[in-house]
Amino acid sequence: MVLIVVDTLRADHLASYGYDRPTEGALAEFFASATRFTEAYAPSSWTRPAIATIFTGLMPARHQAKIGGTNRLNPVALTLAEVLQGAGWRTAGISFNVEISKKTLFDQGFGEFVDYQGGVLAYPDVAVMAETASRWIAQVDEPFFLYLQPMNVHGPYRVPAASQASLLGNPPSREFAYRSPPLTAIMAGALEWRQRVEEGYLASLTDQYDTSIRYTMDVLERIFARLRDEGRYDDSLIVVTSDHGEELYDHGGFSHAYSLYQEVVRVPLFIKLPGQTEGGEIGARTSLADLYPTLLGALELPQERRVDGVSLLPLLRDPGRAAAGERELIFELNNRERCAGRALLAGRYKLVHVEVSYEGVEDRVLLFDLVNDPGETRDLAAELPDVVERLQRRMVELFDRYEERALPLPGGPEAEIDEETLRALGYL
Repeated sequence: MVLIVVDTLRADHLASYGYDRPTEGALAEFFASATRFTEAYAPSSWTRPAIATIFTGLMPARHQAKIGGTNRLNPVALTLAEVLQGAGWRTAGISFNVEISKKTLFDQGFGEFVDYQGGVLAYPDVAVMAETASRWIAQVDEPFFLYLQPMNVHGPYRVPAASQASLLGNPPSREFAYRSPPLTAIMAGALEWRQRVEEGYLASLTDQYDTSIRYTMDVLERIFARLRDEGRYDDSLIVVTSDHGEELYDHGGFSHAYSLYQEVVRVPLFIKLPGQTEGGEIGARTSLADLYPTLLGALELPQERRVDGVSLLPLLRDPGRAAAGERELIFELNNRERCAGRALLAGRYKLVHVEVSYEGVEDRVLLFDLVNDPGETRDLAAELPDVVERLQRRMVELFDRYEERALPLPGGPEAEIDEETLRALGYL
């Protein structure tokens, strides 16, 4: 099994999700032959809580790997890698995101784990990852789980200069430079800089982001090619997704972890089951928490603990089982310097409660109708107070339910818990 999380990849910048640029590159064939989930969501808009959810099947309110919780993966949690390792699988991970490292305990269950602990913007190139992963695949005979998290799509959207012009037809202009004004000024709260954001700047920003996607997809295909060379591709379970998206000035901001808008919480999700040769599309609302039970079920391995995600196998086998928009999903951010808030997606509506943000907003409630306004451009909170009140009650109810069953924070005596306590928490 191969699980690839392309860091910072928003869904709507792939042709499979309607984008008009050829960013999928060499992975277009894989995307066409896999099952695509059109409404997949991350539980937050930054890496640590999202990857912890993938690894454990728990929402951030339960696993607590978030700001205000813990800066590392909770040792009490049973990870996907630990289950597979316990079943005799060879497990390996390669992460070029400093949040996902041995230091933060995200190597739980991995027999081999290559991480990066340097500057967050100086990550190694995805080509290094592809070469390392390909060599590893070639020497493994037993069933294996390989986890990969490349970073080139994360700012500063790094692409070797020699590759830029050959990918999207022309190299991105240098008008946009990551970590320079107006991006840095706006993110620091100097909102008057929004008057200085020009079309050329945004065009260059988008060019560089898109080029980094195309470059990453072309390089990742080398890993798929190695699987084919080793005769393991057809029988492999392969997942390609992301931990969160990226703001490209859609709502006056940049980067991620500054809001809970669709561009940062909606992610691509492609699943190829063993033996699958034809693509498919599923419109049911799904969460990254669903990967844990889905993958264990697809591999016919027992799920030893109760999780928050639901298995997508019934949908993969019969896409007509669920209608789009039926499921409720919650989101949260806990960084009071950037944004602290919660959101609920229920039916056609998305309710966002911003406690505090870099824009100087405090205790503001937003309501969007995603059917008529998928870009979240019109706040309906004042027009639909009854809907706001109903969704607020529901959001509080759901968060309370998760928080009542939260895992104890690691490091203190409360972290030493027995099976009876785990069962009381709803984790067994």
